[in-house]
Amino acid sequence: MRSPPRTRSSRDAIFSSAPGLEAAEALFDTIGDVLFCVKDRSRCYVAANEAFVRRAGLSHRRELLGRTAREVFPAILAAGYEQQDDEVFSKGATVSDRLEMITQANGGVGWFVSQKVAVKNAVGEVIALAGISRDLHKGAVDGKELGALAGVLDTLHRDCAKPLRIERLAKKSGLSWSQFQRRVRAITGLTPRQLLTKSRIEMAAQALRSSDEALSAVAFDCGFYDQAAFSRQFKSATGLTPGEYRRAFLGM
Repeated sequence: MRSPPRTRSSRDAIFSSAPGLEAAEALFDTIGDVLFCVKDRSRCYVAANEAFVRRAGLSHRRELLGRTAREVFPAILAAGYEQQDDEVFSKGATVSDRLEMITQANGGVGWFVSQKVAVKNAVGEVIALAGISRDLHKGAVDGKELGALAGVLDTLHRDCAKPLRIERLAKKSGLSWSQFQRRVRAITGLTPRQLLTKSRIEMAAQALRSSDEALSAVAFDCGFYDQAAFSRQFKSATGLTPGEYRRAFLGM
C-alpha cells in the first residue's frame, strides 16, 4: 500500500517548512520505547517512527500515513489523542508531561507520558504538530533498588483512595523533598503526585468498567475530593469524562 499523493504532498510541504522533522523521524526510529508522530492540520499522520507504527498494530509506515487517529485506533483511545490535538492546533499550546491511560478491549490498561508541540513555518503559522509518548511500562523493580522507598510506593498504590499527603510520605522515606521527588521519578517515570493520580484513575476506571455505581460514589471511593475534580482529572488522562468512558467501554 503506497501513501496517497495528497499525503506525500502534505508531508513534503511540512518537511520543507520544518526540515528538522525528517531528521527527528529517523532518530526516533532507533528508540523502541518512545512513540513519535507528526500530524498535519487535517489531523492526518504525515510522519511516525517504527515504534508508533507497531503500537498502531500496523506493519509499515505507509499504512499509517494519511490516516487519522480515528481510522487507526479504537474510538476510546482516539478521543484522548484528539483532545490534545485540539489544544495544540486551536491555541498553539504545548502539552507537557501529560499522563495518559489507554484501555484495551480486554480491560487491561497501559500508561504513557506525552509531549506535543506546535510546528510553525517561517512566518509563525501552525502547520502541524509533533508529539512523543514514552511508555511507562517497567519490569519489576528489585526491592534493594527501592530501598527506603519500597514502603512509600506501596502506600501510594495500596492506599491511594485515602487522603494521603505527599509531604508526609517524603518524610517517612527519610529523604529530603527534592531527593524524594527525584528518586520516585527515576524509578517510576512519574512524580509522586502523578503516581498517586495514576493509581486513583486506574481504580476508578476499573470501577466504571465493572459496576453501575453512581459517578459521585466512584469519585469518593477512589480518593477524589469531589465529582468535578474526578471528571477533570479522568478526562485529562483518558480524553473522556467518566460517563463517556463507561459508555465507550460498554460499546467496545
